[in-house]
Amino acid sequence: MTSDFLEILNALHDHRVEFVIVGGVAAVLHGGSRVTFDLDVVPSLAPESWQSAVDLLWNLGARPRIPEPIERIRDVEHVRRWRREKGMLALNFHTPDGRAEVDLLVAESDAFDDLRQRAVEVTVDRRTFFVASIDDLISMKQRAGRPQDLLDIAELRKIQERLGRA
Repeated sequence: MTSDFLEILNALHDHRVEFVIVGGVAAVLHGGSRVTFDLDVVPSLAPESWQSAVDLLWNLGARPRIPEPIERIRDVEHVRRWRREKGMLALNFHTPDGRAEVDLLVAESDAFDDLRQRAVEVTVDRRTFFVASIDDLISMKQRAGRPQDLLDIAELRKIQERLGRA
């Protein structure tokens, strides 16, 4: 995991943003060897938490790829509408220097409470984070179905076997 990702995760944690780490970073935190170029999190769409996440990323210099004003991006109801009407899966933020991308996977946010309940707690840099369970990661990657996801699934299943959870 890169120091940029750790800095962002620490800032989200310290600002009490509710989120679960998913994607390649979650696979690495479970013991995988994947190299990833973005940080995927499933955020809570509770208005205060969502607004804190957006404000924090904005203050770190990250900007959304969609050309919308910050006021709309901060508005949970706009985000829900984009999901419903436009099929938005994620809100992607990127830093101006291109060193970090953060995907807020809003399509998974309806299941946030269940996802967090099944998540494992992982301590990194003296902070404890919720990391999606291996079963949930496998399910998400099966739905995505990209070639890299299929490789990740195989590695995650090996980790499960090693841990005796298969």
